[in-house]
Amino acid sequence: MIQKCLLVILFSFISLSVSAETGLQLLNRAKKQTDPVAQIKLLNKAISKSPKLADAYHYRADAYFASGKINQALADYSKTVSLRPKDPFRYYARALAYMQAGRASLAQADLTKAISLKPAHREFYLARARANVALNKYELALADYQKYLGKRTPSETLGRELIPVYLAAYRYSAAEDLIAAQQAAGNDSADLHYWQGRIFSGQGRLDEAVSAYSKAINRDEAYASAYRYRASAFKDMGDFEASLADYTVLLKLQPEAIFFNRRGLVYEEMKDFTHAAEDYSRAIELSPKWAIPYNNRGFVKMQLKDWNGAKEDLEAAIRLDGTSPTPYVNLAGVYWTAKKDRKNMYDNLDKAVRRNFKNFESLYDEDQKGWMFKSINKTAEFRAILYK
Repeated sequence: MIQKCLLVILFSFISLSVSAETGLQLLNRAKKQTDPVAQIKLLNKAISKSPKLADAYHYRADAYFASGKINQALADYSKTVSLRPKDPFRYYARALAYMQAGRASLAQADLTKAISLKPAHREFYLARARANVALNKYELALADYQKYLGKRTPSETLGRELIPVYLAAYRYSAAEDLIAAQQAAGNDSADLHYWQGRIFSGQGRLDEAVSAYSKAINRDEAYASAYRYRASAFKDMGDFEASLADYTVLLKLQPEAIFFNRRGLVYEEMKDFTHAAEDYSRAIELSPKWAIPYNNRGFVKMQLKDWNGAKEDLEAAIRLDGTSPTPYVNLAGVYWTAKKDRKNMYDNLDKAVRRNFKNFESLYDEDQKGWMFKSINKTAEFRAILYK
């Protein structure tokens, strides 16, 4: 009985000791924990004791972040920002969480605020550069990378990070310099050859681009992007069989709507309209609200003399994206070629012109769209619609 009483007293004393801890003491105990779950439990108590203790929210945000609970982390980082609005590191921490959540524009805004509060801190510029890359703002990103680097030479790791940014900004010379530096350091990776291929593609040096992409593929036979851009280079060179083969491998690696659509375009060039229609259909299955494959399938159905199917697809493309002029041109072609319906032909052609259709020459070229407007494209009224 005496032992039980002593145990009750002991537990009561421990409970009183814990309850007597201040928010700051609980925070300090939480800092020593390595388990995020245990940290969060202690920090919950710290915040309950001291609801304006900014560091408690910040450490709990870090624990949530480490646990993959990004929304809870963001809520706590936002609380620290409200409690310490002049502290740049609060904005920086929230920005990193925004980046993890895929909200680059909010990260960019927080990093800009952090820089305004502490412009000499280099890491803020590096983080903002990465946010700008995520937003496809490559020139702004490069300016921030330069502010981060100052007069320093980029490390090998940062150099690899910078190469695709220079490529995206069409700064091929700077990208080549970084590639050369990487090669001098012994890097012979698939990435380097792929990036070199992208430079050659951008410069119109297609033979060299194909060679570089092939070297990337030799080093990594599952390098999807290398197949993608080599397929495009082959298509531009008129080697449709090779392009088709690369798109077929790519589709095994990444069976996405965009690549079915692109392989369909290659089949179209080869006058294999049946297989082109099949690929456009797969693109539509995977991305049913994407207008482009409907337009493309409508066009090949015209080639296959499936006029009703063509009309349905082109009208679907227009419903999904009424801003593009091409489906209106093709639909005008259906009305004229299949039905000799002047009124609807001119109505759709007029809509195409109003949507900034400019490639008038294609309407006279038999190898492009001229075959859809035979005879009528020789009349004054046809020219009047285009040039009014």
